[in-house]
Parts: sequence; structure tokens; C-alpha cells
Amino acid sequence: MIKLYSDPASPDSHRTRIVLAEKELPSEIIDVEDDESSKALQDINPVGKLPTLEDRSTVLFEASVVNEYLDERYPHPPLKPGSPAERAQMRLAVMRIEQELFPIYDELEKASDKAAGRKKIGDYLEALDTYMARQEYFVGECYTLADVSLAPILWRLSPMGIDTARWPHLEAYMDRLFERPAFERSLSEHEQMMHD
Repeated sequence: MIKLYSDPASPDSHRTRIVLAEKELPSEIIDVEDDESSKALQDINPVGKLPTLEDRSTVLFEASVVNEYLDERYPHPPLKPGSPAERAQMRLAVMRIEQELFPIYDELEKASDKAAGRKKIGDYLEALDTYMARQEYFVGECYTLADVSLAPILWRLSPMGIDTARWPHLEAYMDRLFERPAFERSLSEHEQMMHD
């Protein structure tokens, strides 16, 4: 059985829980929150980075690497587009989300003065709203690992005091992501409480 060492509050760990849920893979989610779970993680991954996946003798970390591995190892349903060009676009999208949006989110989460962070993330969301006016999912008509990468951050906007009402295309996209049964199954107790 697959084991996923996960931080129940982390968007990165959430990304991999979404992939496991989309593929309906039998898995054990181990929330790394105490000394015992931290020791178990260190035993298989001395780097200690989350999420960490253990699949038989394979141990991997870094969400984008883990997610691509899961999609290739367990190809149904696919979370990558069919053509090489679209797969390259998806990988580029994931890379840009990691390099652009995740640091803005981290900065906003840690900042004592939230105004500057909200402005930065607002500018990003404004551009995303314009982009999503033209398509159903981030890379065309298919739900892919790019959407998986965006969903955890978008889920955290409202609890961080960011009102998305002025971005109708973004809100429609968020609805499509959050209404997926796998998204609901992927939520940790911490993530469920964000919207309760």
C-alpha cells in the first residue's frame, strides 16, 4: 500500500492528496505532526521534506515529482494532457505556479502586515481571471496536474480574507475544482475546518 507522509495544513501535501484521491489509490496518509511520525519520516527520508511518498521500495519527495510519478505509475485516470506539446505546457504551468504563486502565498501567510501580500496575490488572481475566461481548465479542456497545483492555494484564499467576487471567471473555475468528488476526499480535517 502507498504511504504518504503529509502536512495536513500544507498546500504542497494537499496537492498530492488530490492526486491520490483522483486516482482512487488505496493509501495510508500519515500526518506528520508529532515526534513519532517525524521519526518515521526521517527513517525513510532523511531530508524530511513533505510530502514524502513511499510506494513499495520507491521513496520520493517534492510534490511535483511525486505527482508526476503517481500519474505515470497509475495512469488512470490521466492527469496529463495527451499531446507532447500540451504536456510541456502543463509542466511549464506547474513550474510557474510553484515559482510565482506559492511564494506570494507563503509571504502572505507569514506577513504581519497583510496588505502588501493581498495586493500581490490580487494582481496574480486578476491575471488568472482573465486567462480563465478563455478555457475550462488551466491547460485547455482537461483537468491536469496544473489544476491540482492551483486548487490548494485557491481553497485557502477565503480563509485568508481574500474576496474573489470581483473575478467571475476565476470563481467559476474554483467551483469546477472544488466540486470534484476527489477534491472533497482530499481535504484534511484542518482544510475542511478552513471553510466551516
